[in-house]
Amino acid sequence: MGHNKQMSIKRVVLRIYGLLSVLLAADLVAYFGFEVSLRGYFADIVLFWLWCFGSFLIVVIFWKTRLAKSFLIGMVSFVLLSMLPMGLPFYALALSTTPLGLWLSKDLNSSYRGQIVSYSVMVHPWLEVMEKKGVIERRVLQCKDRELLDDRLDVKIRNARDISFEGETDTTLTLTLFYTGEQKTLVFDKRTGMIRNKSN
Repeated sequence: MGHNKQMSIKRVVLRIYGLLSVLLAADLVAYFGFEVSLRGYFADIVLFWLWCFGSFLIVVIFWKTRLAKSFLIGMVSFVLLSMLPMGLPFYALALSTTPLGLWLSKDLNSSYRGQIVSYSVMVHPWLEVMEKKGVIERRVLQCKDRELLDDRLDVKIRNARDISFEGETDTTLTLTLFYTGEQKTLVFDKRTGMIRNKSN
């Protein structure tokens, strides 16, 4: 009876882990292929760490099997290999799967969310605008420091203290970045994602 109960628990754990794996795989394909992710900055992070916890649980439960041991060796090897090329892949993984990569996040209105993020130690943070669509959101705009074309030293995306939604038309979306004593209004072309107008 005890053996049957253990087998039943293992099957349930496997099913849950399988579901998490499918959701994570779909999330990665949607993000890298279509710039679509779960709504909110932390939703994808929670899904990733649930999968990691599930992976650890699977290894513990099925430790006696060769497949579980191979799975653990594969995960550890992946982490170690990511540290080799100056650790850049490791830092990218750490920043994109923890709150460390988030500099600023704000709900601009019921349709858009703005965020300033950085997933690399070699690149300055950049601005993203996400369009909300139910439980998912799609990145519609991205802007980096070089696109601001502003000579003021403090007017950099990484220094922004707040983001304000000013308005939109069928073809444009207007945002204002606020700094200490400064501000910059940006008019984006929604069709190209490029900045159409750069004003103080």
